[in-house]
Amino acid sequence: MKACPYCAIVLNVVEIGGRERLACATCEFVHWNNPKPVTATVIPMDGGIVLVKRKCEPFVNDWCLPGGFIEAAEHPAESAAREVYEETGLEVQVSRLLEASAPGRGINVIILFYEAHPVGGKLIPGDDASDAGVFKQHELPTNIAFDLHRQIIHRWFKQTAEHSVGSRKAIKD
Repeated sequence: MKACPYCAIVLNVVEIGGRERLACATCEFVHWNNPKPVTATVIPMDGGIVLVKRKCEPFVNDWCLPGGFIEAAEHPAESAAREVYEETGLEVQVSRLLEASAPGRGINVIILFYEAHPVGGKLIPGDDASDAGVFKQHELPTNIAFDLHRQIIHRWFKQTAEHSVGSRKAIKD
């Protein structure tokens, strides 16, 4: 952003709130450059999780959790369910928020990671996905697009395995 969206004057870099920000000296507009909210969803299915292959940049042909940007006035859980349907054809029930995180490194988003369970639909690639599939832990593709997605997937499988071991122990006791 180089010019004020209200009066078209060139923006200046000024310190506001302890940070450098673009601001207009004429009409007091400040470009806050706040992060955009995004959802990504872990969907357990058939002993694995659902991943989609990206059809568009960035990371075209890499795999990731289904997700995308939250629309204006949309509840984040509704966004998660909508994005899952658009990218996978699955209707899901969002069960819980797993984590909220920010990737950093100049990527200005906040990602809300959800877990959801299929309640209808058929797994087919849609929207901006060229493929969709279910992957068990030992079958995960090596080309997972985003660091945070890899971390969430790893933690989800680890927690699922730990919970399974704990359940078997309790049954034996």
